[in-house]
Amino acid sequence: MIPPDDATLLQAVAQRDETAFAELYDRLSRPVFSMIVRMLRSRAEAEEVLQEAFWQIWERAPDYREELGTAFCWIVTIARRKAIDRLRSNQRHLARIAEALEWRTDDDFAPAVALESVAADEEGAAVRAALLRLHVEERRAIALAFFDGLTHQEIATAMRAPVGTVKARIRRGLLKLKPALARARRAENG
Repeated sequence: MIPPDDATLLQAVAQRDETAFAELYDRLSRPVFSMIVRMLRSRAEAEEVLQEAFWQIWERAPDYREELGTAFCWIVTIARRKAIDRLRSNQRHLARIAEALEWRTDDDFAPAVALESVAADEEGAAVRAALLRLHVEERRAIALAFFDGLTHQEIATAMRAPVGTVKARIRRGLLKLKPALARARRAENG
């Protein structure tokens, strides 16, 4: 018996045939993974992107049109786009880390980053005021964590401080913010 070609398998996947999907994955995941690894230069990230790509292949299989190209090219295009998205995301993330490394430890940090990220309403004003009352290192750690989405390790690198110190600064800062925000909510409702 002749095994089905990629297009036939993809058409079966469009009909939600899990066996066809498994066969397609077994057949194409290795070359697609190799391409993704070359692009990302990270096996761990390539594994994630491969999973994302094949999830999208499962979801978008009904959109495949054989007259527009081979199934292999369609799959590679999806995987390539996912890898490019990851590269762009990583570049934005690295740019935020690099920017954080350049920040000084004085108060010029808060207005430029954290305060602009807070809503302009009354509660936002209370948050901004509460943030300004924090020690600059606490404010910086909170802003990097909550406004820039950096991990504790990335914040530690940016602040040139141990991870435990970063966690403590965030915790202390949040504990100081909590009563200020509660007062603002009571005043707003009051």
